[in-house]
Parts: sequence; structure tokens; C-alpha cells
Amino acid sequence: MGKTEIDDRWRITLPPDVREGLRRGQVLKLEREGRLVVLKPTVDVAMFKAELKGCVRGSKIPPERLKEIWGIGHAHDRF
Repeated sequence: MGKTEIDDRWRITLPPDVREGLRRGQVLKLEREGRLVVLKPTVDVAMFKAELKGCVRGSKIPPERLKEIWGIGHAHDRF
């Protein structure tokens, strides 16, 4: 894994080796695990619906509710 530095405006740049699977503008969830700071990608509703389509046939549970059940935050959730 690469290294990064916090700039004077508290921003970081993700090194190329950790960007795979992420996209510009994507919301990341931050968590503290002891001394670690963990960044986790969130899933937006449109992407979730597209990936879920056809997986749960006949389900009466809307995809947004499934995200809540599975513990996945909504794209509009902020820190």
C-alpha cells in the first residue's frame, strides 16, 4: 500500500494502488478502529438497484430497505 499526507486543509490524496474500484466523486464512509482510520466505499441507490435486479424475484421489499437490513448506508448519508 502507498502513503499519503494530510494537507493544510485536512485533505488526502489516495495513491493509485488503492484507487481501484473507486470513482471520482464517490462518497466514502470513515470509521475509527482503534488507531486505524478506515475508508469504506458506499453504494449509491441506482447502482445497488442495477446490481440487485433479478437477484430477488418476487420480493416485496424495496432495494432501499434491503440496504438497511444488510447495513449498507444510503448514498445520501453523510458522516
